[in-house]
Amino acid sequence: MPHAIFILVSQSSDFFSASWSEYELNGIDWIKVGFVDNQECLDLFEKKSIGVMSLLDEESTIPNATDLSFSNKVRQHLSANSCFRGVKGGGFCVLHSAFEVLYDTSGFLEKNRDTLHTETIQLLSVCQAQLPQAFASKFRNKSYNQSVASKFKAQLFRLVQQLETTTPHFIRCIKPNGKKVPGLYENETVLEQLRSCGLLEVVKIARSGYPTRLTHQEFTRRYGFLLPEDFSCQDPLSTSVAILQKFDILPEMYQVGYKKLYFRAYQIDILEKMRKLQRSIDVRKNFHAHRACQNFHELKEGVLTLQSFIRGETDRKQYSALLKMKEKDARSKPDVQLKAVVQIQSGKTVLFHLCGFSFDVIMSTSSRYTKLAGTNAL
Repeated sequence: MPHAIFILVSQSSDFFSASWSEYELNGIDWIKVGFVDNQECLDLFEKKSIGVMSLLDEESTIPNATDLSFSNKVRQHLSANSCFRGVKGGGFCVLHSAFEVLYDTSGFLEKNRDTLHTETIQLLSVCQAQLPQAFASKFRNKSYNQSVASKFKAQLFRLVQQLETTTPHFIRCIKPNGKKVPGLYENETVLEQLRSCGLLEVVKIARSGYPTRLTHQEFTRRYGFLLPEDFSCQDPLSTSVAILQKFDILPEMYQVGYKKLYFRAYQIDILEKMRKLQRSIDVRKNFHAHRACQNFHELKEGVLTLQSFIRGETDRKQYSALLKMKEKDARSKPDVQLKAVVQIQSGKTVLFHLCGFSFDVIMSTSSRYTKLAGTNAL
């Protein structure tokens, strides 16, 4: 239980201290809300000399002490504490944040001493294995033989040191029912746990403040695309204010700090809805543009393929026509030559007739001339 008390105190103090300091650094107007501080209950258990743990260790060292004497000593020293409730007999009550808890002191001293029988230590020491012998030497060490309360305080002290050097993030595990069975949800059991750990109070105070916090740069990166494209301001602060004014976010629902924007509960949901809507529109636009581009490329490829087919068919037809023309020219060329020879021959014949000579006359004349030429030579 003291572990839970300390964690609750640490959780509350860390949460509110961090919130207050951050609000002050960023110039945010915020009314400090008080919260239940369990420090007095924590001192009841762990205060030096007169705390429950210290009194338990002290009583455990007394040979003739009993659980009843320990209970009487606790009532004697802690009756002035507002969280302490003394009861008759061997026990006492402590008022925690949610309700009172009754502690029965029966067996407290024996459990706190946690003594180990000497026969067990001797048995371990005579064992031939090294591991049991190491345990025996460890048990003989007086510094090891501490009480349960002393060990608990040492562990808690180390826990405090560790938490102070880190940034704590607390996770609450809530049991849905007290019977440890699946599929059963008990409202009273869950509500009792929430009250006991102070979670309801933390949530209430958190909602009274500004639970949503974003830097100007983060806000601009996330919602800047909601502004018109002609918006030319490059200052993140001015851009953030322009976004808030465009969507009519009420001034009392947010505050503008030096470095961050602070929103009341659920106010950022308005911008988130617009962001999702605009993003869905952008997705549809990009999808349609991609489909249109894809269809255009497919149509372009189809047109190019069709054009290549048409041009190929046209070229093939032209080539066939050219071949036929060449074949026709090749067949008609001998006829032309024959006609030319006939025309030449017919032209010679006509020429001879026009001159009034026949071929025979020409030949006889030629032979006479040859004979005459020979006679003159003699």
